[in-house]
Amino acid sequence: MKASTTESLKIHGRVVLLVVIGSLIYSVGMNLFYTKQHLLSGGVTGFAQLIHYQFGLPISVMVVALNIPLFLIGWKFVNRRFFLYSLMGMAIFSLCLELGSQWSLPYDSTLTSVALGGVLTGLGLGIIYRSGASTGGSDIIGKVLHKYFSMNMATTGMVVNAVVVSLSMLIYGIDQAVLTLCAMFLGSNVTSYVIDGIDHRRAITIITANPEPLCKVLMETLSRGITITKGTGAYTGDDRYTLYCVISKHQLAPLKAIVKKTDPNAFFTITTVNGVYGHGNSFVSLEEME
Repeated sequence: MKASTTESLKIHGRVVLLVVIGSLIYSVGMNLFYTKQHLLSGGVTGFAQLIHYQFGLPISVMVVALNIPLFLIGWKFVNRRFFLYSLMGMAIFSLCLELGSQWSLPYDSTLTSVALGGVLTGLGLGIIYRSGASTGGSDIIGKVLHKYFSMNMATTGMVVNAVVVSLSMLIYGIDQAVLTLCAMFLGSNVTSYVIDGIDHRRAITIITANPEPLCKVLMETLSRGITITKGTGAYTGDDRYTLYCVISKHQLAPLKAIVKKTDPNAFFTITTVNGVYGHGNSFVSLEEME
């Protein structure tokens, strides 16, 4: 029981530490780069910034105020762990925003604001998401819509961000809206890299009538495990075998050459996958999974 409690405290402590680090980085990107050029972040934070630019109210206060009704909804409709971690993430992020609200950095380039602001906000948000927490806002909305209407969370975020960009265009003009869109795009990609990693694997599905020689060469050359499933061709009625394996990007060219040489009649597809978990060469084990 004691060991279980200690392990639980370590997990929660790690989450808190990552949220603090992520919030600090996120707030630096906001305070030093976004605010100076009136750029907008995504989600509820973007609306908080817009209110700050228009009426001078503190961004940190508006983040909390706008999140209150969303968290009230979230308390009823999302799981408690996500709710509590998101509440903590929102509180820490708002505090970091307020503490750094008077920070400044001497620079004049708009490109600097877009590039560094996008990278830092994306990095900070990615670290927060990687911990299993969030900063609330549209994430709460996304969770609810996904749970009850099977709506993709990415779609929800895209709709919210489209509203933010549209408001930016209406108030500040199309040039400012394009800058905001560029910063959002950069930040979103950095967040994806932090969560999924930059070494996206390739899932290979090969349909062949003669799997043995192909499997032998692939395993010897690429050192990858392969799963074989027997099937039947719908048109010919002949036996066919489906080979499935996951490889790294640099192994893609050798694999194509092997298939072409070993079985020119084979049919195969390539799919990009984000995150590979379980037993295998250079994969993330289930014990280490975030």
